[in-house]
Amino acid sequence: MSAPCRTALALAVLWAGAPVAFGQPPGGSAGTPEATPPGAGARRDAGGPVHELLPDLGRIGAQVGLTLGPSWNPYQTGRGVEGAGYVDLPLLRAPGGKLSFEILIALSRAESAPFTINDPIAYVANLAAGASAADALAGPPRAPFPVRRAVRTRLRLLQVSPFALKYTITRLDGAHLRPYAVAGLDAMVTITRQTPERDESLLFTGTSPFDDPLIGGLVAQAAELSARGIPTGQGSVELGFHAGVGTEVRLSGALSLNVEYRYAAIEGGGGGLHVVTTGLGFHW
Repeated sequence: MSAPCRTALALAVLWAGAPVAFGQPPGGSAGTPEATPPGAGARRDAGGPVHELLPDLGRIGAQVGLTLGPSWNPYQTGRGVEGAGYVDLPLLRAPGGKLSFEILIALSRAESAPFTINDPIAYVANLAAGASAADALAGPPRAPFPVRRAVRTRLRLLQVSPFALKYTITRLDGAHLRPYAVAGLDAMVTITRQTPERDESLLFTGTSPFDDPLIGGLVAQAAELSARGIPTGQGSVELGFHAGVGTEVRLSGALSLNVEYRYAAIEGGGGGLHVVTTGLGFHW
């Protein structure tokens, strides 16, 4: 091979290797990197990939709400009214809907119809005042204090549920409806007192020990405590369980009208709590 041919061949080899030496892939143009496929799990929008915390649950799927409605109360106190507040936090998607964790606080108020009690402390007080056994049992006017009398029970029932699970059906979102079912554990705080229908005592008329609201149907608190505004009543804390069903009617993406029936069972033999409420739910 002549010297000019060898020189031409060397120049051709150098020209072909120049792109690799300067970092340009063969067959591509300088400054034009190959396209990278989008990352898995990302949704592309006009502004680029959008990562969602809990997609398809209505923002993140959380809710707070306030409800109010009639209640049918334990301990034979009859019908009253209940107000409640709750917080729902999403846990996971479930078949046909979602599962949430719920915290509930509710307060029910009621007053019973009149019924008759026998007060053994009033009977003892009559005996101490010098009445015979028959007169002490009969009460006024043969003895100073009434033993058999008509009273009403005033009830305040606080329901605290620190743990409940709520299943919400989301497949009816097209109709703006979300039916749900909920169940959970409760701590039930009960405060009661018995209010006499009439002032019947011949001594200390209209005040303690027997004409003011009675604790346990027996005796009133000291008049000095009542004068300070200290509430009176008999209290207890019991364990309970509640279950309910309801429907969210979506008014907008962030607001719903909720209707619910809930039953709460309370340990002991006093019966349960039935509630029908309506309220507003705020979603985010």
